Amino acid sequence: MSRPPFLAVKPRKIGTPKAVVAETYRQAGGVDRVMVKIGVGKSTAYAFTDDTAPDQISFARVAALTEPGVTAPAEFLALLAGGVFLPIVPEHADLNTLCADDARAHGEAMATVFAELHAGKLNKSGAAKALAKIDDALRAFTALRVVVDEEVKRPPE
Repeated sequence: MSRPPFLAVKPRKIGTPKAVVAETYRQAGGVDRVMVKIGVGKSTAYAFTDDTAPDQISFARVAALTEPGVTAPAEFLALLAGGVFLPIVPEHADLNTLCADDARAHGEAMATVFAELHAGKLNKSGAAKALAKIDDALRAFTALRVVVDEEVKRPPE
């Protein structure tokens, strides 16, 4: 029995580890950059993304590819674990500004979403807008957490 012809770009089942590896490659700058970074040849690199190939990329290699902007592995694992991954860019803003402005704006947005949910008025379009607001709020709270964590870890003066 012969192996099917190798196609560099094959359709992949969405939501599978191989599809996540392919998205990781795209986010990391393409297969050529990935090959150098993880030290494998082209056929091995592509086999890691091929649903018909038994080859699997190691966790250590996935970790080597993961960096800001290469979030597919973290997003996939977070979903499997029942959560979400929200990358953040630490904000170097005044702590009071982060707290007061973001909390007020996001609190009002969340109150509106809760009211629409309770009244059964949240439609698909409204839900998409609500998700964007929720994600913004989570990013703001996470950025706030980073700032507060840095303050906690700062050595005493």
